[in-house]
Amino acid sequence: MKDDIVNQFDEVLIKIPTPENILIFYNPISSAGNTEKIAEKLAIDLIFHKKNVSVYTSERKMKGYKRVKEEIVASDLVVIVGGDGTVRKLLSIINKTETPVYVIPGGNESLFARTYGMSTSTDDLLRTISAGNCLQQYYGLISGQGIRGKKPFFNMASMGLDSLTVKNIGKRKGPLNDAIYVWHGLKALCSLRHPIVTISVDGQCVIERGAGYIIVANSSAYAKNLQLVPAANPSRHELVAGFLPGARHQHELIKAMRILQRKPANLPMQFFTGKRIACTLHGQSYPMQVDGDYFRNRDIEANNTVKFSISASPIHVLMPPDSIRT
Repeated sequence: MKDDIVNQFDEVLIKIPTPENILIFYNPISSAGNTEKIAEKLAIDLIFHKKNVSVYTSERKMKGYKRVKEEIVASDLVVIVGGDGTVRKLLSIINKTETPVYVIPGGNESLFARTYGMSTSTDDLLRTISAGNCLQQYYGLISGQGIRGKKPFFNMASMGLDSLTVKNIGKRKGPLNDAIYVWHGLKALCSLRHPIVTISVDGQCVIERGAGYIIVANSSAYAKNLQLVPAANPSRHELVAGFLPGARHQHELIKAMRILQRKPANLPMQFFTGKRIACTLHGQSYPMQVDGDYFRNRDIEANNTVKFSISASPIHVLMPPDSIRT
């Protein structure tokens, strides 16, 4: 998939000067909690190669990064050691500063890093830095009733079993692992109910009061190659809404089986593409998950409309040389 991104959209691949000043952010509670050691080792290796390196822990909220905005501006590259939630919180500021980003996979899924073939290897990062190739990638924004400003996301936002699951684990403290997700996923499956939604795309109603699973995606990446929305692509200036009408428990069992097989879900979903997607929730309130996190730690209230749009400008992703096929 990562080869297809560059091959189809090579016009957004740009060359940058070799980064010398590098800022590392690590999330201390991502995955098994070993991100601090990874960040420290990475810093030592980069300093050995005569790079100027600063290391910070990640912030719990997006606004926390304002305190280090000057450091981000002064850096040539931001390296994130963490999962997709850590990437999400940095999207707005790296967009404003136009600072390139590279991600060391440190979350349970790390969809961003794995999409572009990024690894934990210092040698891979050094080769990537030396090559200096950036891909311009767009991301999504969420706004609406009760939401202050526009909240960014890179991969997807959804309502369904996944959002019920992340709500259950959203207030846990400490590192997370696959077993925790499985346990809370089973609990969510026992009480599964799907939202009733009206969906419009670029002002046109496409689903009216339909019950089912809903996902708005910027990327096709999803848990273990499940690819619920295979056409979504961050190189395109658009979002894709996927809707599974009348979603049932057997659909979730199919998803679980496909995850174990690391195969696409191939569910009978309906897809709609546009720059502006609005989702109005009817009936009961419902949780929404965004890039693997419980959105704002509160449910979307009944009769509220959530609006999704594509970012006006892209971020710059520093691309591993092996991900670029000429």
